[in-house]
Amino acid sequence: MHGYSDRLHHAFSFAAKHYAPRAPASGAAEFIAHPGNLAVILARYGADLATVEAGVLHLVLEECGEHRASLERKIGAKFGPVVLAIARDAAEPRYDERGTERSWRVVKLDMLAHLAVAEPRAIDICVADEIHASGVTLTAVRRLGSEYVRTIASASSAQTIWWYRSLLELLEERPDWPRTEMLEELRMLSADLVRALRAHED
Repeated sequence: MHGYSDRLHHAFSFAAKHYAPRAPASGAAEFIAHPGNLAVILARYGADLATVEAGVLHLVLEECGEHRASLERKIGAKFGPVVLAIARDAAEPRYDERGTERSWRVVKLDMLAHLAVAEPRAIDICVADEIHASGVTLTAVRRLGSEYVRTIASASSAQTIWWYRSLLELLEERPDWPRTEMLEELRMLSADLVRALRAHED
């Protein structure tokens, strides 16, 4: 992958149009920076261009609610069926077919079941996303305390601990997913996060 990609530039522009406007006023900077951080993590681990594009675009699909079908058609037309398929495979099912937001635990349980069979490039995106999320959460906990986890996440400390433990156990059972170095970074970050959460709760 070259240093500059017009397709990736286009993906960021698409995300800026459809994803950034959904940023909450309290966390706009982080919300807008999320696609860029995700792309950097994927590129650092050698993901191909289609995966990096899909990583940026899957965030749009996760947040679009009732407009998902329309946005999928636009992504397919602009970026092609391969990128669309990867992005769809990596996107959490945060909304039901009516556009109603689903509960955090139901989404995570469905995601665990999906990751057991997901295509490896979709796993790349999900793990990169969790590396980013755990790093951001760890920084917030260290600076502000565990009570501030809910200001940047919809899960409690106990739920966060359960999620990373379950995710790591599942990924260890995917020998067809080759990026074990990503898993190691997630394991270390999530372990640091768990220790920080427990320390602040004592």
